[in-house]
Amino acid sequence: MKKFSLFLWGAAVLMTFAIQSCNKESAKTAAGENQQENATTAMMSENGANPDETMLTAGSSGRVEMTAENSVGNSRHNNGHYLYSESNEAGTNQIYIYQISHDGSLISQGSAASGGMGTGTNLGSQGAVTISEDHEWLFAVNAGSNSVSSFKVNNDGSLTLAHTESSEGTMPVSVSIRHNLLYVLNFASDNIHGFWVGGDGSLTHVDGSTQPLSGTGVVPPQISFTPNGNWVIVTEKATNNISSFKVKADGSVWPPTVTASTGMTPFGFDFGRDGFMVVSNAAGGAAGAGSATSYRIGGNGVPHDVNGAVPSGQAAPCWVATTEFGRFAFVSNTGSNTISSYYIAPGGRLFLVDKAAVTTGTAPADIVVAKNNYHVYALNTKAGSIGEYHRKFLGGLETIGTVSGLALSTTGLAIF
Repeated sequence: MKKFSLFLWGAAVLMTFAIQSCNKESAKTAAGENQQENATTAMMSENGANPDETMLTAGSSGRVEMTAENSVGNSRHNNGHYLYSESNEAGTNQIYIYQISHDGSLISQGSAASGGMGTGTNLGSQGAVTISEDHEWLFAVNAGSNSVSSFKVNNDGSLTLAHTESSEGTMPVSVSIRHNLLYVLNFASDNIHGFWVGGDGSLTHVDGSTQPLSGTGVVPPQISFTPNGNWVIVTEKATNNISSFKVKADGSVWPPTVTASTGMTPFGFDFGRDGFMVVSNAAGGAAGAGSATSYRIGGNGVPHDVNGAVPSGQAAPCWVATTEFGRFAFVSNTGSNTISSYYIAPGGRLFLVDKAAVTTGTAPADIVVAKNNYHVYALNTKAGSIGEYHRKFLGGLETIGTVSGLALSTTGLAIF
């Protein structure tokens, strides 16, 4: 009881966002017109049972800290936790390796050759690098040589290249893994392709796994399995579509079920509480026009929006990361140099918490939440840097540092 009282006190002190009340006139607004919906402190606390909040505590200095007994994500590796990105440089693609310090700062551990080539420009995608659920394997796209590479993650966080294989398409930009099944998204050829991942990291093509997207020139930014592994999802920016591919028992997929997105220019996405999918809507990069939408993925793979496109008032929201227990989503706004925070309520309803929870470096892109559910990192594409943040109560963020010196073509973040 004492801990929860302290939690409420800290939340009340630290919360600075305005709570927008509803009135009778707004309730009369015609169906289909999106209304900005803001979360309240009482709603987000979930009567003290919000697991993303109970693992935070107000420290003696007043700074929000992580409660040790409620922290998650213990590492099986000797030296703790690591973050990875890729340079995507033309001619030589490198995987950057960073050790995560206890305070959340990143310590460079050098790099490893990816076994392929980059393009020399940022890919504008989410998921260029990803890590297996057991943290034993890392996978990366080589967009300049149309291939995918697998790496053994060693106990000290270093990487050993295991295998490089053709992506069966042109300009791979995003990968996703579910158990030992890996799928890659090919941007320029508008298709996806699957691989079986062997015990030695080998990549074996899945027969019948190459499938086209909804058309040509769809500008797809991300591919990902649903949490249950039954579907592979791809967003399409140019068509304002979301394509869903049913996964068969043999690892191949059926042709896509195509659904119009709720919100313009669907970009990055992540899955929150109870498997709800939160998608950023970049709205073509128009100033102040950004939003995010929460979807329930139906049994037929069709995404059903829960409460429309919830505006953030920011420009070009593109990348999304959810917290460990899926109550909060952070969206990086490439055109506004900010990160917005949303609350995912029971039933998947999405509420804006803070349109600018923190100011970032120039053009924030990929964003991840660390496995301890406390540290957050965002790649600043035009600054060649990674911003380091701590979570605060109820969707807040606090800047703790920046790592610079990355190639401007750097893309993707993966973490364990």
